[in-house]
Amino acid sequence: MNRVVFIFLSILLIVFPLTIENFENENINYLELVKNIKTELIHTVVKAQVKNPDEISLTNDQAALLKIKLDELEVADLEFQNNLIKSYENSIIQINKEVNKKLAIYKYREFVNEFGGIKGIYLNSYDFLNSDKMSSIKTIIDETVVNTLVIDVKTDHGHLMYDSNVQESYEVNIERVKFNKASLVDLKTNHNLYLIGRVVAFQDPLFAKTYEESSVFNSITNSIFSKNGQYFLDPSDQKSRNYVLNIAIEACHLGFDEIQFDYIRYPDAMNHHLVYEEESNFENRTRNINSFLHEATKILHGEGCLVSADIFGYVLQSKSDNGIGQHLETIVKSVDFISPMVYPSHYSNGSFGYKYPNKHPYEVVTAALSDGLYRGTKVEQLRPYLQGFWHTPEDVRLNIKAAEDMGLDWIIWNNSSVYDANYFTKIES
Repeated sequence: MNRVVFIFLSILLIVFPLTIENFENENINYLELVKNIKTELIHTVVKAQVKNPDEISLTNDQAALLKIKLDELEVADLEFQNNLIKSYENSIIQINKEVNKKLAIYKYREFVNEFGGIKGIYLNSYDFLNSDKMSSIKTIIDETVVNTLVIDVKTDHGHLMYDSNVQESYEVNIERVKFNKASLVDLKTNHNLYLIGRVVAFQDPLFAKTYEESSVFNSITNSIFSKNGQYFLDPSDQKSRNYVLNIAIEACHLGFDEIQFDYIRYPDAMNHHLVYEEESNFENRTRNINSFLHEATKILHGEGCLVSADIFGYVLQSKSDNGIGQHLETIVKSVDFISPMVYPSHYSNGSFGYKYPNKHPYEVVTAALSDGLYRGTKVEQLRPYLQGFWHTPEDVRLNIKAAEDMGLDWIIWNNSSVYDANYFTKIES
């Protein structure tokens, strides 16, 4: 071995550990690995017979050992380079997710600052291609303060309203395509809208009937559970959770600014014969609902979307989860916004001291939302669904006034996608 080779080897042994210091992967400490190889190499070289300053003579055994150690060093070097590249790629992905999250928050804040908050209406996506209804809605958007549309991505019937690539869309007839990315971007751009994609989570007749092992089971009827035509997925079932989450990710990529989960709950049925993967108790229910929302929020933030959850109006008053997994103090920590459905017609007679709550929209909405704020929900997180059905235009205006008097954003719900422009304040010319 000549001096040049020996010097090169020495430099390699000295420098290489410095390049990988503090780099570890899956219990492999590359620094220690190379140090061990270096020690054995030096030990071999020291034992060699030096004939003159220009060369080192190795015995056959020493030469064989040196080759083995050099091969080990080469393998370690290759492993290090591969993991360094992998670590770099993962860092880039994580940085990109953080940028997407911050950009989503920035765009939202810019929008609400420019337009004075979120003022939305719900569009039943089965009506997306109904020219008459869409013409009316576009007029309302252009001529009033309404600046937000909530559009179904996954409906109460289990239909997907776009061309999906989730595996289940190839196994079940679930698509009822009404829009695509281009049509959403066109709608959003032409009318300067904030778009919210509504994803019905754990109520899904098509999925439940097809994948019975993922649905809530009734041990008395020995069949999957149903109530008033509704079929529920088990929130503790991983297949169900993955299915809903994958749809939400696709919806974000379609161009929605926010994903809103509805039916993010257990069935509202006091039935002790219902069977879940995990026992239905307060701890399990709230953990499953909130862990799903927390995971979804983290992932969707990384894709560039904010996240909200629809909840029953009475959650603002109830200190328990009422058997459905919706508990106010925990659910607000899992999403960006909550939308309690504070419809006056849905409160029982006597609620908030009113014999007929539906006749007192301003007072009932005010009382319901006040309870939510009193319990610590932030104003910027509380965005109620207000009643846009079974009410006169004046009643709807009183719903809106109640929310706005408390400094809250709002969304009007009407399942038929029919709204009177007189519900809303006109845009001043």
